[in-house]
Amino acid sequence: MDNSLSAYTQKYEKEGYGLQYPDGHVIRFYERILKYKLNKTSGNLLDFGCGNGVHSKYLQDTTGGGIRLTA
Repeated sequence: MDNSLSAYTQKYEKEGYGLQYPDGHVIRFYERILKYKLNKTSGNLLDFGCGNGVHSKYLQDTTGGGIRLTA
């Protein structure tokens, strides 16, 4: 069990396995609306229906952890 858990942790949490680059609309939403119009680069954000988490990971990485996500 420990071996399987460590393999999972290595692939999914440390190497980002299974994640892809986010869709363009998510990048535009962050850059145009959250960052420039609303000046929101930190705080809480709910990602409802987050799927595999690629959009949540993008927002968290882009803001350096400034946006705290609940997905």
